Amino acid sequence: MNSQNILGTPLQLGNKTIKNRIVMPAMGTGLASAQGEVTPAQLRYYEERARGGAGAIIVEIACVDSPEGKASLTQLCIDRLELLAGLAELAETIQAYNCLAMVQLHHAGRQTAPAVTGLQPVAPSPKACRFMRAEPRQLSREEIGWIRKRFIKAAVIAERAGFDGVELHAAHGYLLSQFLSPYTNLRDDEYGGSLENRLRLLREIMEGIKTRTSDLILGVRFNLSDFVPGGLNLEEGLQIAQLIEQYGADLLDASCGIYESGQTSIETSSFQEGWRMEMIKQVKPRVSIPVVGGGVVRRPEMAAQLIADGDIDLVWIGRGMLADPDWANQAIKGHPEKIRPCITCNTCFETINKGHHIRCAVNPKTGREERLLRPLAALNNTVLVAGGGPAGLQAALSFALLGSRVVLAEAREQLGGQMLVAQKPPGKSPIARLQQYLIDEVENSSVEVRLNTSLNSELLTEVRPDVLVVATGSEPIIPDHSGIKSFYSAADVLAREVKWKEQRIIIVGGGSTGCEVADYLSEDNQVTVIEQGRAFAADMENMSRLETLARLKHRKVQLCKMTILESADNETVTLRHLDTDETSSSSYDQVVWAVGNRSVVPDLDPETLPDHVFVIGDAQQARGFSQALYEAQMLPYRLL
Repeated sequence: MNSQNILGTPLQLGNKTIKNRIVMPAMGTGLASAQGEVTPAQLRYYEERARGGAGAIIVEIACVDSPEGKASLTQLCIDRLELLAGLAELAETIQAYNCLAMVQLHHAGRQTAPAVTGLQPVAPSPKACRFMRAEPRQLSREEIGWIRKRFIKAAVIAERAGFDGVELHAAHGYLLSQFLSPYTNLRDDEYGGSLENRLRLLREIMEGIKTRTSDLILGVRFNLSDFVPGGLNLEEGLQIAQLIEQYGADLLDASCGIYESGQTSIETSSFQEGWRMEMIKQVKPRVSIPVVGGGVVRRPEMAAQLIADGDIDLVWIGRGMLADPDWANQAIKGHPEKIRPCITCNTCFETINKGHHIRCAVNPKTGREERLLRPLAALNNTVLVAGGGPAGLQAALSFALLGSRVVLAEAREQLGGQMLVAQKPPGKSPIARLQQYLIDEVENSSVEVRLNTSLNSELLTEVRPDVLVVATGSEPIIPDHSGIKSFYSAADVLAREVKWKEQRIIIVGGGSTGCEVADYLSEDNQVTVIEQGRAFAADMENMSRLETLARLKHRKVQLCKMTILESADNETVTLRHLDTDETSSSSYDQVVWAVGNRSVVPDLDPETLPDHVFVIGDAQQARGFSQALYEAQMLPYRLL
């Protein structure tokens, strides 16, 4: 199979042609203004993905009726003519790279909050989303007619702005999806009850768009399954696909899940690559128009195989294009090893949920393109980078790409730093791909790598750097509890791949590290996690957190919040429960410390230090990959 040829093959979409089979789907960015206007940051973000080779970009959810229909504070809007100029510039920017520009038309319905809109949410029926917890108001027939007109007007604005097409967002539990699903649509009028009635609003919108516009590709994103009891199931989802085609769609975008179904709409790293395709491939035999699908499709080889097998016509690459805007170009050129891999950590979703601009843990430029893609002058200097973890590897690359002579010194015999440990818990294996990518990029660059080499005054005297980057990482904190007979750090357990069986294990520290180690050990052992705070894994992205805590509950891990380890002897540990000030004793075999890390920075002779010394990553403060890679990317700018 020739992946490049398959992915690079053009396809007819409506009255237009897409140059290849790779689509960037609609993903919220939070990069619009508070008034819903296109911003320079948004233009640069989409320009990078268009330049990166995508055949089509479906611009993020654009609100057709603000503020009532908004899902986030800085959501793009497409409901007013005053927004036309910015939208036109966005379409023009994307199309400049022979990339089709579409825009997704969206109304949040009940999946929003008064804090965002200032209003009570609206829905087909007054049934609250358990995730959002805001009681919606049932729409009247007259209000349904108003919303229908808003969708149609938005499509007219899209055409006037020069977009090649629009996609109606009828998936993931938003308003049109709420009408389609028996779980959320409890109406007994012409917009509820039978499948045809639940589809009525979508059909009326599609017919109105076809009447009022002349040349737009009309796509519909819809759910094949809601993954909630009483919601859409696969068979009904397949019927919806057929009816959407009958109503005049040019493109079917098959998806699944709603807010309440959790990870089935926003996957975590535990999901298998391409897991949705068993559902999505059942659409093709039922329709004659193109079908686009995806879902944790990371490798070009898999994307090409799905198309070659006839499962889909086009593949959408979402978070993969956040991690690497050049995904499509590298795939079509036959260089999959050069694609910076997404690790499905959901940092992108987490930042949006916080009301921030979009960020990517593995690509520090995502959402910062306007700032971090400014041209920099070549550097004719010598840089010594101490530490071969994520911060050190990225720092070495950042300087080498600008022409610096870079020496990368790693004290251990292997590059990778904290990534070597972070990839060990269940579901975290994608981190190994990030590690290998960064190592490969360094090895294929001009960087001189020295393993088993510590940062000291002798090395500084030999290299004589103009710039010193201290990325020496961190080490676990081990409190002094001399009475404990057997203890490990969380890093020791993971690094050594300890495989205890039938042991009574006390894990001290219920942050993300402690919970991940509990997940790693709980299958064959009796595990108790104690946490002095009020929440477990509070520092973990929410979807991953909910999944991890559910797994710990299923495995009967005992979670003790507001609890500290007060004392221990060879047989028992004494726990103090801070909320009651009572104590309890537990027998144990092993204690694992997961109470955080402390920075490691060697003492150096000030006389040997260069003028420019930067301490980054865990050496600055123990945190995650996202901060480490961003600080490393920023270093050349700090020399300006």
